[in-house]
Amino acid sequence: MNALRVEHYIGRAADFYSGMDLLRDSEDHSYASALLAIHSAISYADALRSGLGDDTLYTEDHRRALAALKRLLSGERLKDRTGFGHFEYLLSMKSLVSYSGKRLDKKRCQEIANHAERFANWVSKIARELTVEGWTHDDN
Repeated sequence: MNALRVEHYIGRAADFYSGMDLLRDSEDHSYASALLAIHSAISYADALRSGLGDDTLYTEDHRRALAALKRLLSGERLKDRTGFGHFEYLLSMKSLVSYSGKRLDKKRCQEIANHAERFANWVSKIARELTVEGWTHDDN
């Protein structure tokens, strides 16, 4: 059952990521790219958490997802822990991108996309190392 959930979240993450990548260099769609970047990271995190046996996914408080991911991976000997920082940064940008009246320039939106790319690569690497069942998309 977890493998199906993992595949579901991976598919969603890859879809958001693909949209982010298509819009990444667009002046007219930089906010869309940034928001898709953030949501791709959330879905990648959900996929990994599901694959590691966490059935408690959070819809509103994504910081709890970060804490859960750290807890799930705490016993693992991870040499590369940089993914946590990328995910934390992306979560910190969610309200700014979605709701704030503050304008973001294209450079900041591209920075958000860069963090999403790094997080996607990190999550995929971790999932392969831990042989997470259902992890079928190694696009990133």
